[in-house]
Amino acid sequence: MEVAQRYANVWIGCMENAGMAERFYMPGYNGYLPFFLWGDELAAHERNEKVELREEQLLKGILFGLYEFELNPKLWHHKKDRATLLYLLDTLGNGFGFETPEKMILEVAFSLRENNWSDASRVVLEVGSKLIPESAEIKCDLISDLWAIAAEFGEEESLFEEILSLVDKIQFDEIEADTREIVCYYGLCSLVFLGKINELSGYLAEYIYPNVSMSKLKLNITAMLGNPGRYSPAELRVV
Repeated sequence: MEVAQRYANVWIGCMENAGMAERFYMPGYNGYLPFFLWGDELAAHERNEKVELREEQLLKGILFGLYEFELNPKLWHHKKDRATLLYLLDTLGNGFGFETPEKMILEVAFSLRENNWSDASRVVLEVGSKLIPESAEIKCDLISDLWAIAAEFGEEESLFEEILSLVDKIQFDEIEADTREIVCYYGLCSLVFLGKINELSGYLAEYIYPNVSMSKLKLNITAMLGNPGRYSPAELRVV
């Protein structure tokens, strides 16, 4: 795994700190705001030292917070607060000058991938794929993160199932040829790891033959299909 800074999503209450709510565009808000802390700032927070809270931390924290609302809700996650987080997400996106919400998701995910590795960027892309379900780019980046996680931690069926589901939803005319090749390739690899041998011929005809031309990918595919149990996700990763 690449060297990554440790991170955590920290929820801070505004009930006793009205100034914080006003500072982050929510005067009178009586709830919790999520801040994504990493590296030295997280270490300082854990030592109960004062940490300067910034819009970048809140933006990333909201995207993580929306993921938590869906999959791991806590006692302080109230249904009405989800709408508040979406409002703040729009406000921050405009404030940072992102061209579109899609660009915001992609750029935030890229920053997290660089600093905190793919298990962090994956979270933002999962949220983005639900907020902007028509985005092919978000789905493609998410597939690459899912494979990076499989390459690091080993075979897990849920990762491969999700990759196949995403491939099936992508509008391929909206993405560049190189990206199209890679996501189609990862879809085929996922089929093999799931043992869905009876679906290989149909997948090859629909996705591989029309889209994959890179010699490296073709060699990998030939080797993998010739000996399906021989290769690990790490060995088949495109880097």
